[in-house]
Amino acid sequence: MVALLGDVIARFAGAATLGLLAAIVVFSPSRAGDTPRRPDERLRRWLARSAQVWFAASVLMTFANPSFVEGIAVAGSFRADAWWLFVTSTASGLAWVASSLAALAIVMLGWWGRGGTSFGLAWLAGAAATVFVAVTGGVSVGLDHDWATDAVGLATLASVTLCSGAVGALVAMAVDPDSRVAAIRRYHRSAPILVGVGAVGYGIGAWQQLAGVSPFATVFGLPVVGGFSLGALLVASWLWRQFAERTSDAASWRRSTSSVARDVVLLTLSLTSLTAATYLSPPRYLVPQSVQINYLGYEMNVPATLARLAGFGRPNLLWLLLAAAAIGLYLWGVVRVTRRGGRWPLSRLLFWLGGWGLTVYLSVSGLWMYSTAVFSWHMLVHMTVNMMVPVLCVLGAPLSLVYAASRARLPGEFVGVQELLGRLTQNRLVRVLLSPPLVWLNYVGSLFLVYFSPLFPWLMRYHWGHQMMLLHFVVAGYAFFALLVGPDRHPWQLPYIVRFALLLSIMPFHAIFAVGIMESRTILGEQFYRSIDVSWVGDLLHNQNIAGQVTWFTGEIPAFVAVIMLAAQWFRSDSSQAAAADLLADAGGSGDELAAYNDMLAELAGRDRG
Repeated sequence: MVALLGDVIARFAGAATLGLLAAIVVFSPSRAGDTPRRPDERLRRWLARSAQVWFAASVLMTFANPSFVEGIAVAGSFRADAWWLFVTSTASGLAWVASSLAALAIVMLGWWGRGGTSFGLAWLAGAAATVFVAVTGGVSVGLDHDWATDAVGLATLASVTLCSGAVGALVAMAVDPDSRVAAIRRYHRSAPILVGVGAVGYGIGAWQQLAGVSPFATVFGLPVVGGFSLGALLVASWLWRQFAERTSDAASWRRSTSSVARDVVLLTLSLTSLTAATYLSPPRYLVPQSVQINYLGYEMNVPATLARLAGFGRPNLLWLLLAAAAIGLYLWGVVRVTRRGGRWPLSRLLFWLGGWGLTVYLSVSGLWMYSTAVFSWHMLVHMTVNMMVPVLCVLGAPLSLVYAASRARLPGEFVGVQELLGRLTQNRLVRVLLSPPLVWLNYVGSLFLVYFSPLFPWLMRYHWGHQMMLLHFVVAGYAFFALLVGPDRHPWQLPYIVRFALLLSIMPFHAIFAVGIMESRTILGEQFYRSIDVSWVGDLLHNQNIAGQVTWFTGEIPAFVAVIMLAAQWFRSDSSQAAAADLLADAGGSGDELAAYNDMLAELAGRDRG
């Protein structure tokens, strides 16, 4: 009961906190010159108080949740000498620690924060912590838990965004009644998509947990049915709101305003019901499972062949949906640019489609399925995600497309995508994180840190850990290659000679990493690979040697592509500068020479006057 109560309070306080952050960031008026507006003092006070409740409930859950999972009294978890060991005994305990840290950071931000961009980064941290709590729960157990974990993670992100939008709109209307219409319209635009993603995601999670049992035949199914019934009412509320918006009288807008509050109530009740279901024993727990199903979510007893590797396999739901969304949004942006009379380079479109198309293939082919159980195929997939996919996606210039497809907001309007991106690139923390030394260190060092430490076998034990590892590698790769060959505007504009030096500097470390895998006499992730016991793999050390060779080979192709693109960009830059210099010379001298000559004349004139 303590765990359930603490969980519900933490989720409510987290939703309110993220909604207040959304009110500060997304529902704030734009100002001339893209100057961030200082958050309202009342909102900052509300934010700090809400985050304090979230922090207290999350700290309580670091004790209560492991106690519930381990089946012991909560009082026994408060021993100072065994607290950290007790908390780290479960992944869900670590997730609540992350939730506590995110809430504490937001508390301090509410007290001392000034810049709007910091509040946006805090929202991202809070949303990530909430998703972390969701994917480490009971949904990560049993057959097909890989699909259920991805689905519930995406559904949680959608519900967090939906709650943030609803609460943020209500808060914005309370602070500034004149913004009622704009706040409601902004909330309405994304509500249907978010509701659909949440319903499908939670539906997949419920299907996996029910294990073929009717929801009406088990106690676990009752809160599930209740949650989805409330979700259906949420859809009905949205449909009624669409009808109200078709009329322009003030009474209709008042009804529309009340419907946003009704959405908040329905979301609260629905999430409460679904949270209660996580503290009931689902039918899936009663189904016996093998070690492979426990770790992977499926069996891997069929040996790999070329046909099975290249053909259709078990889809990676998260990466398939991410790729589909990336491709769809990019095409939508290109259409918007075209409709405005602009033109988007075909080469950039092809690069973007190539990067995410490669991701789609990896996520649905047998390569992904076998990469979770065989180290050699694991390294092929991971190095492709770490190098080849980021290089291609960077050359697609997605941020430039966002600027071209969106419009700048007028003063007084709610901030748009252009303003948010502009503020993000000007943020001090973001500039530090994207600085060349840190980007280089993260790109090179994370490989050694993950694979040559106990972190690798620990992450491989969990589907969410494997996905987190992939997300980190693709982000690290994108940040590195965006610094070198990205057409988008970057906070750090480096000379081409420095870019070439950075690109060449990673090659020896990449070779050392590959040779380290090949020459190691210790099996990386030995405990995990011996636990899943894929008999047809054979000698794990020999397979690891193959993995090192694969690592070396897969790193050469993306590096070669980056060298070619960087050389081409450097040549075009020099050609443009040379052409500009020629034009200035034809006009009577270069700009620099003329400025220097004028400075000399001014200095001589000053001496004469003296």
